Order: sequence, then C-alpha cells, then structure tokens
Amino acid sequence: MSERRRPHRGSGRRGDHRDAKGSGAVPVDPEEQSHPDDLTEPDDLTNLVDVTVGGEVDSDSDPDDPVDPDAPMDSDEFGAVGRKPRRGARASRRPRGVSGLRLLLLTVATIVVVIALTAVAYFSPLMSVRTIEVTGNSIVQSPEIVAAAALSKGEPLMQVDTAAAAQRVSMIPRVATVRVKREYPSTITVSVVERQPVVFTERDGKRYLMDKLGFEFAQQDPPPGLAELVTSNPGSGDPSTRAALSVMTGVPAYVADQVARIEVTSPVNIVLQLKDNRTVVWGDDERNGEKAETLRHVLGQEGTEYNVSSPQNPTFK
Repeated sequence: MSERRRPHRGSGRRGDHRDAKGSGAVPVDPEEQSHPDDLTEPDDLTNLVDVTVGGEVDSDSDPDDPVDPDAPMDSDEFGAVGRKPRRGARASRRPRGVSGLRLLLLTVATIVVVIALTAVAYFSPLMSVRTIEVTGNSIVQSPEIVAAAALSKGEPLMQVDTAAAAQRVSMIPRVATVRVKREYPSTITVSVVERQPVVFTERDGKRYLMDKLGFEFAQQDPPPGLAELVTSNPGSGDPSTRAALSVMTGVPAYVADQVARIEVTSPVNIVLQLKDNRTVVWGDDERNGEKAETLRHVLGQEGTEYNVSSPQNPTFK
C-alpha cells in the first residue's frame, strides 16, 4: 500500500506542500492527485466535526425530561431539522366550522321566531279588529262607509283584505278616493276624500252634481251659488264638458263666484252668463288666468257683453 500524504497544518492549498527541511515545494504527481485512493483522510485527532442542530428551545419542554435518542426528527428535503410547533400555533388551529355552525343556528332560530310571531298575529284573537275609524268624510255618513267596507270586529287584523275593503268603499258615488290601512294592534282606519261639485246639470227636470272630472255623483238640488253647465252631451267623455270644467277650475274665485251659467256649444266656444245677467265670451279653455285678469278690468266698464277670448284685445258693448 502506498503511503498517504497528510497536509501540513500551516500549509495553504492542498497542492502546495513543502518538505520537512523547508527546501521548497514538492511537486505533486497529477496521477497521484486525481487517484481516489490518494485522497487525504481526515485526522481523527486534529479534524473534529462539530454538528450543531439548529432551532429554538421549546418553551413547552421540560429541561429535566429525558431525551429519547430513538425518537424520529422532522426534517425537510434539504436535511434541516424541523422545529417543534409552539403551543400558540397549535391553539390557533381551531376548526373553522364552529363559527359557521353558530351562524346557521342563529339564522334558523330567527326564522322560527319570525314565523311564530306571524302566526300569532295572523290567527290569534289578541290582534283582532276592535276599532274602525273613518276620516275625511263630511257628507257621507261613517256608518255607510263602514257598511260598504264590510269590516267586522273580532276579525284577525292581518286577515283583513284592505284592498278589497277600499274597492267596496270606492263604489259610493260621492267618494273620490279611499285608503284602508291597519294600525296595530287592533285598529282599521278608512280615509276618504269626497267629491266636490264644480257645476250641476239638469236633465228631465232632475239636477245632478258634477265634479271636476265630469262625473255626476249625486242627484240633488245644487248648493247655493253653484253654476249650471249647459251642453248637449254632458259627461266625462265629452270634450265640451271637459273644456267648461277646465275654465271653472282654472279661474280665480272672484270670477267663478260670479258665474251663474256656462254654455258650451264646442270646446272653442264657451260663454259665461254672470249672475248680474251680463255675458262674457270666453272662447276656448286656454290662457284662463290671463282672461280672468282682463275680465276683472273690463267689468268696470259699462256694458252687457264682454269678449275676452283675446285677452290682449278685449272688447265690450
């Protein structure tokens, strides 16, 4: 066996050796350098391997606990020894399904409570109709409205069909609009708006009150001062009727209160008969405000007939 060379402790690179006498560098045979058997073996006395295991000391471990040398050690693919997880890291790994389950249970409980309260309100006599209030009426009597609504006390409040009740009340001719609503815990309120007469019509010796929409809602004598509408076919669908009503609702009170009769042969030929027997040619139902202001000035002039169909150029005679 060939003698193996050991490097001098103070030497530099592996190939730079000097003899014992210090006479200089000894050349190294390339074959000897590359031969695997000629590799330098470490000196057991001079070259010690210090193996250090990296990691932190586990705060959970007891320093007095014996160490099991046969216990397996976690390591990654690079050979590093894995650290033992801390107690806080383990504690943070809680099941996420717990909060989701609580939310589901809370939702289900809320739905059950709502259903239970709705059932109580819908079926229980604790929230039944005890009071029926009527507001907004002056001509139509409250008992007539309640009877038309067909509401009965003792009926569960949530079972009352308010839309159907309002529809029944609206069949009363003098009622223009109606609203039926629940007021918890036990009240039904019926709010109505009655029709107001604008003119009256006369046919076959009978007089009918007409509202601003041309609806004849009552057969009775008109209240004092109400103007009479004279046209061939009075009604909401008649253009002449609509033009006359537009004039009567579009002029100030000081003009409307002087009108005793309004005669309409066409929508553009409207004539007002005043209570003092004077006549006003109005024309169509446009620019009613301007015509009313012009009439206010010309009525101070002596005459029996005034034409304000062109408010900028009135005439009178």
